[in-house]
This record gives sequence, C-alpha cells and structure tokens, in this order.
Amino acid sequence: MARPRSTFGKLQRDQAKKEKARAKQEDRIARREDKAVGESESPDAVQTPEDQARVLEEFARLHQDLEDGKISIEDFEVRQEELRARLRVD
Repeated sequence: MARPRSTFGKLQRDQAKKEKARAKQEDRIARREDKAVGESESPDAVQTPEDQARVLEEFARLHQDLEDGKISIEDFEVRQEELRARLRVD
C-alpha cells in the first residue's frame, strides 16, 4: 500500500519551520561574532560583583518567565546561553 502524500499546507509549514530555525541559527552566530569582537576590544574590562549579581538576577527572572509561560523553550535556551557567557566563576 502506498504512503499518502503530504498536503501542500503541511509542506509549507515544515518549510517555514526550517527557515525560522535557520534564521535563529544565523542570528546566534552573528551575536557570538559581535560578542567576540566586543571582548577582543576590551579584554581588561572586569565585571564587578554587582554585575555578576545582576546576571544571577536575570537568570532567576528568565527561569520564572519560562515557568509562567511568558517565553518559549527556544528563546529560553538562547537567552540562557547568553547569560552563561556573561557569568564569571572564580
């Protein structure tokens, strides 16, 4: 028995999902490159304990937003990665 063919609408949805994922990936890469350029310009810039406390507060807010359903899991993961990059562990 032959497999039923996908509908045109389903194909469009799948293609839109792939394009959205590709755009997100390109955005992440661009932000990483911008961040790397910014870090190379000011390697002596040390974050103060207050800045680190602010990063931890942002982590807490991020987790709360996820629990409350204010952000998607994809946005959560992207933002979490950004915060981890800013966090310094001594």
